Amino acid sequence: MAFQIGNKVIHAIHGFAEIINVESKEVLGVSSEYYVVKTKALILWIPVLNQSKESLRVPTIKSDFPVLFDILRSHRVPFSENRKERKTYISRMLNDGATESICTLIRDLSYCRKNKGLNETESHIYKNAVVKLLDEWKYSMSISQEDANTELNTLLSESYALST
Repeated sequence: MAFQIGNKVIHAIHGFAEIINVESKEVLGVSSEYYVVKTKALILWIPVLNQSKESLRVPTIKSDFPVLFDILRSHRVPFSENRKERKTYISRMLNDGATESICTLIRDLSYCRKNKGLNETESHIYKNAVVKLLDEWKYSMSISQEDANTELNTLLSESYALST
């Protein structure tokens, strides 16, 4: 098993979580081991054997955050004006599960939010992505939510300056 009870993990869709147990469950007549993963709002069962890298990963280590900061402060990538292409890009970035992808998405959505506005779905995605990033950030960097949020806003302001 790659993870142990008590390990902090990042779920690709639901964000920061903790392995609270490993249980055997029978599904469709087949018995398998599952990680029991607790997020802020959910309890998830993730198969131990078929657990792909996309569903659970270890939190980003502190020494890797400067790369994330560089992404957040860098020049944005303009979204396609085509709604379907934009939706596909956003979905791909969200489902990737990598912190780098979440940072890129936050940077780009933040710029649109500030300058053009976001539709209701994009606004919801932006808010959830920020929460996911800040939860991982505060854990990995051992800082408060407020400090992580302040630093995020500073980095995004640097990105805005490059994009004008």
